[in-house]
Amino acid sequence: MRTFILLLSFVLTAGLSAQVMGNYQSQNQNVRIQNYQPKFRGVQTAANLNPNANVIEMTVNALSNQPADSYNALFSVFQSGKTAREVNEAMNQRLNAVKAGLKKLGIAPEDIYIDMVNFLPTYAFNTEKKIFSKKTLTEVPTGFNLQKNIHVRYRKAELLDEIITVAAEEEIYDIIKVDYAVSEPQNVYRELREMAFTYLDGIKELYAENGIALDTAQQHVGESAWVVYPGDRYESYSAHASQKLSKQDMENALVSKVDKPTLRFYQAIPANDYDLVINPDLLEPAAQFSYSLKVRFTLYPPKAPAKPRTITEVKKQFMYLTPDGKVVPLVLQ
Repeated sequence: MRTFILLLSFVLTAGLSAQVMGNYQSQNQNVRIQNYQPKFRGVQTAANLNPNANVIEMTVNALSNQPADSYNALFSVFQSGKTAREVNEAMNQRLNAVKAGLKKLGIAPEDIYIDMVNFLPTYAFNTEKKIFSKKTLTEVPTGFNLQKNIHVRYRKAELLDEIITVAAEEEIYDIIKVDYAVSEPQNVYRELREMAFTYLDGIKELYAENGIALDTAQQHVGESAWVVYPGDRYESYSAHASQKLSKQDMENALVSKVDKPTLRFYQAIPANDYDLVINPDLLEPAAQFSYSLKVRFTLYPPKAPAKPRTITEVKKQFMYLTPDGKVVPLVLQ
């Protein structure tokens, strides 16, 4: 009888994450890299033997590269003015112009959402000079600051350039981020799980052909699943070659350096640590779903060969002594 124990350990990241970096992710790049724990290795490792000869462990890793079903661009809009009415009217005028421009691009009203962030009064110090006394600094209201965010959902990646142009025409330049959405991630995980178990069944068959019966072993199973979106996979570098100055060159010299731009590129998770890969040659940045299945087979120890047994059979015979002194066999019916 086979014993099957399943241990589930999911780390599922549902919902949305960034498809392009945006200003927010660019400024928080260092923090995000420190907190990011990679799930792959880049160096080949040798196979390990379990010290317990009756235990066999296997790991099946599967990766699925999925293009986005839709995107969500997030823009920040800031407006200042002397009165609340002035600020609101100016903000609404800009937002209505953006909505009209997006409509021309084929973006429906239900794919646009305006998010109120904050509405704050502003203050400044007014200086009063008096004779025979120190100057007085009095804080007085000067106006209002209003911030709103525009969420724009679109389904064709090439529309982003035109969306940015529409926003820039209303002096909206801050694109915070672009979220990357996959509609049904549960279907992706289901496909990965089915592929992993099918792959494992093939391994069992190969072992069985070589005299190792894994189907009759006790099995302990653990699995984990996770996803990483392109916004977490952009890395930075600087492309330049600068002259190195010696201490002698720098003595009594004013050195003026040029600011070198920091460049970024999309670095997908490599597939070198995966047994199964779906869409391995996808060109565009993709949501990368990963599934790992680990199985421990505990083989039942082989039975010791039976020792030969010596069977002693005792036959009983009864004898009868006749009156004339003779001993004859007694037959019992």
